Amino acid sequence: MREQLTDELLASEADYLWINENMDALLKKYLNQWIAVKNSRVIASDLDLDKLISKLLDPNHTCVEFVTDKPLGMIL
Repeated sequence: MREQLTDELLASEADYLWINENMDALLKKYLNQWIAVKNSRVIASDLDLDKLISKLLDPNHTCVEFVTDKPLGMIL
């Protein structure tokens, strides 16, 4: 169980890194859209987050990110 969780966390981290490394290309294709990435591949996109989530078979184990060219602020 612990090994599976570690593998899932590493896969998720790899997808976030892939998004950052490919942001220029993603901006050209998915500007101001939500994307879902799994195994370093965009598997779905939508302007609406709820619609994107509804398209996913396993949303809890899929990297979801908003593609924008504007800096995002964080509320803590």
